[in-house]
Amino acid sequence: MNEGKSYLVKRTLNNNTVLAVDESQKEVVLLGKGIGFNRKKGEWIPYDSSIEKIFVLSSDNNRETMLRIFTETEEEIIHAINDYIQYIEDRLEVKLTEQFLVSFIDHISFAIKRLKQGIQIQNPFLHEVRSLYPEEYALAQDGVNMLSKLLKMEIPDDEIGFITLHLHSAKTKQSVSKMNQFSSLIGKLIQVIENELEIKIDRDSIDYARLITHLRFAIERTERNQFLDQDHPLTTLLRKEYPICYNLSWQLVKIMQNELKAQIPEAEVSYLTLHIERIYQKMNTK
Repeated sequence: MNEGKSYLVKRTLNNNTVLAVDESQKEVVLLGKGIGFNRKKGEWIPYDSSIEKIFVLSSDNNRETMLRIFTETEEEIIHAINDYIQYIEDRLEVKLTEQFLVSFIDHISFAIKRLKQGIQIQNPFLHEVRSLYPEEYALAQDGVNMLSKLLKMEIPDDEIGFITLHLHSAKTKQSVSKMNQFSSLIGKLIQVIENELEIKIDRDSIDYARLITHLRFAIERTERNQFLDQDHPLTTLLRKEYPICYNLSWQLVKIMQNELKAQIPEAEVSYLTLHIERIYQKMNTK
């Protein structure tokens, strides 16, 4: 696609990064090993294999963020992140958007700086994120292993959860802040279940994964105004046979309604009751 193009140098950011404009006057950042060495303003760079990545700067906000990242971040970190971005694009078979690349590079470069300074931020929703987005979590795990090896540093599992949200955002076009809200809400619901039933749910169990998945889809259905059928065929029986879990499910639904500012049908209570009762019975059996 870029064969035959040339880029006019505006400024060398470092030995491996150049700020330039293409032939249609779009501002770009060119990334490639040694591409900025001895480059001068006004010099043309033909497109060839030395250009590993081209970042188009299409807005003032993205421009300033990108220039700050490439100017302040160590070159080996930029290259490690670029290798991981290429890995993501190959695995997902997508071309990541400029908006995603800016936020993703900014997040990882800042995370690595923090870790090098001995500052570690814990991810309180790591188990929820792992269960909610298993494919993205596996890809994030690959990325953390790759970055750890390339940069010769230890990156904690908490960071896998943060990267997972970015990857799911790229896949679904949902904002990271919205997914953080959902993960936080699900974590809150799980805490309520454990407190009310005085149990500790095994985060690696299939029942936990099923419960988390149901809560995720319940939230997403509510966001899209797509609801389950109003009546569950076993509602009356569930209310009578499992009053503790049924009432707890109502409590959870009310929390969801308050958080999401939306009405949730009674059918969700019945389905939640089934999931919670299954876990409760197994815990009591143990």
